[in-house]
Amino acid sequence: MSDQTGSSHGDDDRYAQALYQRMQAGGESLAAASAALDLTPVEESRARNRLVRLGLLNPESELTVETTAALMLSLERGHRALDQLVEQHVMRAAVARNYLGLALGDGADIHVEFYPREEHATRLAQRLDDLAATVRHEVVALHPPANWDPRRMGIIHERDKIHVTKGVRVRSMHAQIALADPPMRELLRARAARGIDIRLAPVIPTRMLIYDRHLAIIQADPDDLNAGAVLIRSANVVRSLAAIYDYLWMTASELDDVPRSADGSTLTEQQRAVLRMLAEGAKDDAIARSLGVSTRTVTRVVGELSAMLGAGSRFQAGVRAARLGWLD
Repeated sequence: MSDQTGSSHGDDDRYAQALYQRMQAGGESLAAASAALDLTPVEESRARNRLVRLGLLNPESELTVETTAALMLSLERGHRALDQLVEQHVMRAAVARNYLGLALGDGADIHVEFYPREEHATRLAQRLDDLAATVRHEVVALHPPANWDPRRMGIIHERDKIHVTKGVRVRSMHAQIALADPPMRELLRARAARGIDIRLAPVIPTRMLIYDRHLAIIQADPDDLNAGAVLIRSANVVRSLAAIYDYLWMTASELDDVPRSADGSTLTEQQRAVLRMLAEGAKDDAIARSLGVSTRTVTRVVGELSAMLGAGSRFQAGVRAARLGWLD
């Protein structure tokens, strides 16, 4: 019926009507009716799909359906869809009315949940994903030294993307010794590049996450990473934890203010020995005698270490090395 490979919606309807009329009134098969109408394969396919969508053609048997029956089935499906829509609306209203207040709580209430270690990869992970999706303003985090595998780094990356896209401010504080691990150093620099505020402190006492200063997740035992985690929802309690975090944040160092800290992992034994004695306040000649080298060698090593650490004095170099965990 057409030399063109494409068809308009009007053509689809015209071909579908003609096809339906021949099949319904004359009892012809789809193929026979299509051949009689001289439809191209494309026109036949589009007309067939139109009839299937309208409920006038059974896609399995390719037999036509009476118009009245098709209309009744369509209305019935519409009623079911409407019923489901109404049910969903009622359920959402019930959640908003009866449960939203429980989630938000008020200043006097406190809600606590405990997540055992074995639930970290399931229930707690799901809770953290939910919080990433619902947080509105701010996330702050404390991260003590720990081994972060590629999977965890990937999860952090995905949550960062969600936060940045929503305009949520994220502040993340890590132990300075974390920069001694090259993958961790790359992760922190990548996070900083995508807009996450990163700071470093000599000691991080425990792991903690705070969302919008209303909900906190804290390591259950500061001395045992395997002890699980505790979720606390309380405006008053969490605000106090956030105030402590703010103080730690003010005293922490910017990422770029911890010069070449990862070089601590590649120090020579001689450099480590010099650093230990510098931290104790030893003089060059005393260090030289202890190591059995010349004073000139000690002076050179001290200069190298001071440059690596960005230290203004010998004693400051020793102190910075100790704070970074180079002497552990």
